[in-house]
Amino acid sequence: MRTRTRLIGLLATLILLGIVIGLPATLLALGANPIPRSLPTLEQLRSAVTTPDDGTLALGAIKVIAWASWIILTGSILLEITARLRHLPSPRIPGLSVPQGAARRLVTAALLLFVISPASATIASAAPASPASAATPAAVSTTVDRAPITSPSSTAATAAAATKPTYTVRPGDTLTGIAERELGDSERWHDIADLNPAVARHPDLIHVGTVLVMPSRPPAAAGSYTYVVRKGDTLSGIAERELGDADKYPLIFEASRDTVQPGGGHLVDPDVIDVGQTLTIPTTTPAPPPAGGAPAPSTPAPAPPPSAPRPARPDHDPADREPAGSVPVVPSGAAQASPRPAADPAEVVEAATPAPWALAGLTGAGAILAGSLLTLLRRRRHAQFRNRWPGRTLAAPAPELAPVEKTVTTVGGQSAPTVERIDDILRRLAAAGSAAGQPMPVLAAVELTATHLVLHLADPAQLPAPWEGTDDGLHWKIAPETPLDLIGPRTPDQPAPYPLLVTIGLGDHEQVWLLNIEDLNVTITGDPTYGQDFARYLAAEVACNPWSAGVQVACLGVAAELGSLNPDRIHVYDPAGTDGDPIAEFLADAVATVDRVDDADTDVTTARSHQVGSDAWPARLLLVDAANPNPALDHLIDLVHAHTGRTATSVVVAGPRPSVDGVVLHLTDQGRISLPEAGLDLVAVGLTSDEALGCASLLAHGDTVTHIPVPVDAAATQGWRAYTDEAGALRADHTLTRHDHADDPTTVTLLDESDETYLQAAATTAEDLQALAPRVSHDVREDVEAADPTLDDDLAMWRRDDSALPKLVLLGPVRATTRGKPLTKRKPYMTELLAFIALRRLGATTDEVADTFGITKAKARDYVLTIRQWLGTNPRTKDYHLPDARLAPAAAIRDVPVYQVIDLLIDADLFRRLRVRGQARGGQEGIADLRAALSLVQGRPFDFPVEREQGGGWAWLLDGDRIDEHLTVAIVDVAHVVTTHALAAGDLRLARMATETAALAAPYEEIPRLDLAAVAAAEGHHAEAQRIIRDEICNRTDDDNAPPELPTRTEEILRRRQGWTDTKAS
Repeated sequence: MRTRTRLIGLLATLILLGIVIGLPATLLALGANPIPRSLPTLEQLRSAVTTPDDGTLALGAIKVIAWASWIILTGSILLEITARLRHLPSPRIPGLSVPQGAARRLVTAALLLFVISPASATIASAAPASPASAATPAAVSTTVDRAPITSPSSTAATAAAATKPTYTVRPGDTLTGIAERELGDSERWHDIADLNPAVARHPDLIHVGTVLVMPSRPPAAAGSYTYVVRKGDTLSGIAERELGDADKYPLIFEASRDTVQPGGGHLVDPDVIDVGQTLTIPTTTPAPPPAGGAPAPSTPAPAPPPSAPRPARPDHDPADREPAGSVPVVPSGAAQASPRPAADPAEVVEAATPAPWALAGLTGAGAILAGSLLTLLRRRRHAQFRNRWPGRTLAAPAPELAPVEKTVTTVGGQSAPTVERIDDILRRLAAAGSAAGQPMPVLAAVELTATHLVLHLADPAQLPAPWEGTDDGLHWKIAPETPLDLIGPRTPDQPAPYPLLVTIGLGDHEQVWLLNIEDLNVTITGDPTYGQDFARYLAAEVACNPWSAGVQVACLGVAAELGSLNPDRIHVYDPAGTDGDPIAEFLADAVATVDRVDDADTDVTTARSHQVGSDAWPARLLLVDAANPNPALDHLIDLVHAHTGRTATSVVVAGPRPSVDGVVLHLTDQGRISLPEAGLDLVAVGLTSDEALGCASLLAHGDTVTHIPVPVDAAATQGWRAYTDEAGALRADHTLTRHDHADDPTTVTLLDESDETYLQAAATTAEDLQALAPRVSHDVREDVEAADPTLDDDLAMWRRDDSALPKLVLLGPVRATTRGKPLTKRKPYMTELLAFIALRRLGATTDEVADTFGITKAKARDYVLTIRQWLGTNPRTKDYHLPDARLAPAAAIRDVPVYQVIDLLIDADLFRRLRVRGQARGGQEGIADLRAALSLVQGRPFDFPVEREQGGGWAWLLDGDRIDEHLTVAIVDVAHVVTTHALAAGDLRLARMATETAALAAPYEEIPRLDLAAVAAAEGHHAEAQRIIRDEICNRTDDDNAPPELPTRTEEILRRRQGWTDTKAS
């Protein structure tokens, strides 16, 4: 690898030199001087354009094109080299993508000549320093695993995932360079590639922000571990961080004398260490994780000055902390407090490699934002489906948003209970303080550990049991198993006391730190790129956190990507001031708040928690670029600083600005954040511009309602699928209109009475009737029945307890019943893998399985073999239900070996088969098929186990076709047809059964709620009908705001059926 890479680098360097120097030299040698000896006369110009060309003009044009090409190529190369030296992406110039792309590839290749050289020969030595000098802040450790927040029940899985160190790609990185710097040997680049399949495909192309799983370092001597020197390191500084004492640097020097360094040398002088050298760190305690420094032990920090809240360093004994790799949690209920037994490593291996689509900004401490985003996204999705029309579905997010949605769903599904728990604890703390008439504690920060939620206060306070505090009254913790009712009462609409509590980073012991920035001026200094990412994250979290409801966020020159994230809270302003002056508005509001606080003789937090006065106490967050020239900004900063606890305002300044009193958060070029006053040095949270835009676009999509037809698999041309859409309804080209063919005896329909009959009896519309019960010709009926001759036999086999065919349940709690070799463990994972393969009409290749589940192809083959044995032998074919991939029927169609499951009974398929046949049959036969379909429903489709959700399972449902949503649509629509038929026929028992089935499968859809009201009214239960309409329809809200406008369909039905709420007997 070294020789080949050097040759590539040498060739690229020669090409660059040839372009920059050789090309102009050649042109000059050929006489193509770009500067003419004299300017042409007017007569010469006229003659050139009016007489036949003797070749002079052509040569001149070639000369101009050649020199123009040289200028463009040379400019692109110099631009790329400058960007690499500054560790920034080169700017993209419109129209020059081709030459810029060529320059980028050439410069990248040329760097290989220098990157693989020994560090001592290519990187300047670190400046000599006194061995006893104080250490500088540590660079970010590549072993910090940005794992999402999890619960005790999944700690074992997370610990397994953390056994491999990770590294986040930075500008200018190459695999060989990373291997040289992190592993001490550039030849080990292929070890990195082996652990990262997505990178292995194109090892010469890695993207900034990619999280690489790193191989272990070579084992050090017993009782020691290794450390790779980074820029700015000194031996005493390393001793301070790694051994807790700078004076122990001689121990590291002596232990490292015999360690072979890159290039074959050894350490000879403790005052001279080079970047990339490997040190052996002696220890008498268990070695910390490899590939980086161990976290420094906690030390108490001095109490913050009274002028502004500061997070004090906790006084916990380091021995009480969880070891590295543990994950902080505040479970959503006491029932989750008891950790499960440690999992078998084989059971958690699937989570060991980060998913290639995962957004780094939403993992680690960023999982708090992921949980908040998921809560908002679910609420908006519920509101969308409230507006769905029968026979239609809702548009899915754009395909490019799939990584965002999958990260939010998987990581957020794990952390959302923690977010809800934090919100609940703090609101109950406020309710308890209000009930006791006690002022609220002045909160500086919250720390989430694996065992506790810890409040770090700016001023001493006494909190009642079950809070446990330190003697100085500055640190209070609560255990996860604590019943919430012991913390305080659950007061409806209790205001959150600390609405500007935001996550700032992840500690080296996996603690998540949240800083209360209300009534603080915060200046973000240091690396500008990480600083902008950090500012975006703060804005996004305040815009989404449940405890930040009602906060007004103004972004001025910062976080412009987040404008559509949550418009109820966040607004992006034009720095030119064309759309208002938020600084002046914030200043006026802050002054008014100070006056209100003075009148109430309290502080903002207490006034908010005790609900003092007749107005609310909203908080405000201004994020502003440091260069903003508005003089009102300095006045606002001074006001916030002078009136601590009384303005309900926070000013976050992105970049250094003179004379800003407050907290300084310093971002290093390694992505760490430090708060020196509190002794905090953390892995910073952050959102890149693309991540922020993706999150905003995803939530914006959830705020719109776009009805679309249920998709059709156009490639399905045989069998029952050739006649249906993805929800099992007949395709439009096989149906006829109800009105135009109402008297045609050669057609049938599921609802064969007049439209007016159903409109009077049920909660439906004429559009619904056409969409769900069109007329169908006898020819179509015959074709549909002929396309699925085994439906009745398969349905009978499904209903048998001793079925000879395996069964997969998806319309409710997911499970599988097989006749092969029983599984003794890992059944949820294998069930998911079985569902993935079975739901793909043309099967799945090894690569598709490996990519979807984030495993190697070897693992994919092993797991498929397990499933093959689990399913057993097919009694119909005498072969396996999951045959050899080469012999699968779909292999001949796709011309590649595929895994395909044969004769597996799936309730979702049976449902759709019954629906399409019922629609084709019409009449009572058709209704009987629909009733049989509804009997298959046992709950919400794809109700998979919580351990798979926390492990990131079922994320593939968010790719492409949304089969889970299509099945929900199918159940609701079928139930609506059956309910409509039953109400018109007076069969109220059938009507209630069908409607309750739909409500069970889709609790957030409005169609079943209206049907329930119609059924209750038909039963004579008018008070119940009125309650449903009032509470579950008209006053329903999917968020904390007032009820929204009713959907148009709902308004039409309620307007026509006002008699449902009559209280007289029917």
